[in-house]
Amino acid sequence: MNKNKEIKNIGKLIFLHLFPGIALSIMYIFFSKVGILAGYPRVIILGFSIIFSTIPIELGYLFYVSKKEEGTFNIFIILGLKGKLKAKVFILYFLLSIIIGGILLIAVKPLENYLLKTVFSWIPSWYNFDQDLSLFSKNYIIIAILVSFFIFTLIAPIIEELYFRGFLLPRMKWMGKYSVLFNVILFSVYHFYSPWTIITKIAMMLPLCYFIYRKDSLKLGILVHCLGQFTMVVSYMTLLL
Repeated sequence: MNKNKEIKNIGKLIFLHLFPGIALSIMYIFFSKVGILAGYPRVIILGFSIIFSTIPIELGYLFYVSKKEEGTFNIFIILGLKGKLKAKVFILYFLLSIIIGGILLIAVKPLENYLLKTVFSWIPSWYNFDQDLSLFSKNYIIIAILVSFFIFTLIAPIIEELYFRGFLLPRMKWMGKYSVLFNVILFSVYHFYSPWTIITKIAMMLPLCYFIYRKDSLKLGILVHCLGQFTMVVSYMTLLL
């Protein structure tokens, strides 16, 4: 990454990390209140909100920067972390990311539940997209599975990794070893629709992003992020058994 293209304005970095998440929360609140998808599981409303917020904002900004800097809409030209790992090394760090992330998730999950019941107890129940889908009909569950697979497992994670790790992280190299920590913290806070999960996300994402940064592999981040989200799909599919 050309040092002239690094983003050294802290305020701009914070804005670029958090604005898409703020927009998502606004859209989520809007769609929840206007009742467009009244009666549907809240995860579907959240997925619908993502389509009209983070996806166009993050992709749009990548297209804008690509056109401005390179004169083309090929966003992959402006991305960093495009190193190639040998298959054995890739698999090793993929497994390490999954195992370490899983262990940290189990360890921190009780704290997440505690924060939801105490620090964030003031948040209305309708704002929490995590519901017991067994209370819904089979048709609603199938729709939730489709939304979870295409939006939460494929589209959103891929675009987030392109934006946060492929674009923003390489432009923060001037921060040295703190760039990964800063990126992970802001990415976790960016999930304004579930603030009680911030610490959990930091714990899970920090090892992965460290591996991504050290091994210069955006593909590693995309694969692990997508697989992690796929657990949501699996949990919903079990309700159809």
